[in-house]
Amino acid sequence: MNGQQQKEFLQATAWLRPWTRWATRFSILTSAALPSWISNLPLKVVKRILRHYQLRMTASCKSH
Repeated sequence: MNGQQQKEFLQATAWLRPWTRWATRFSILTSAALPSWISNLPLKVVKRILRHYQLRMTASCKSH
């Protein structure tokens, strides 16, 4: 990604930042009390959303 693409990616995913912070905090705080697959589940959801945005942006760049 070039600088402009990175800027667009950050703007497009700005709404996700509070959720990312929450997911990270949840994972850290529950790591001792819950199985790892449950405590990491919110992080995996965030990861999939970010990957979807990134793939969509790179696909739109290739089509131009």
